[in-house]
Amino acid sequence: YAVLSFGGLFGLGERNYPLPWDVLTYDTGQGGYVVDLDKQMLEGAPYYPTGNEPSYDRTYEETVHGYYGVPY
Repeated sequence: YAVLSFGGLFGLGERNYPLPWDVLTYDTGQGGYVVDLDKQMLEGAPYYPTGNEPSYDRTYEETVHGYYGVPY
């Protein structure tokens, strides 16, 4: 997974969104990965607060992949 950190201030209230590699695209023009997600999609996505990393068991991973509609 790639983890997108978003929100919060000075590390407080920050949310971490695990993204399956299948939702990222490498853009050579930008020299990095891009994600085609709008704000509404991100707001409903599985996340965890900084310092509370989940157990990446099969159930959690299937939930994350299922949310983004990519195969597990």
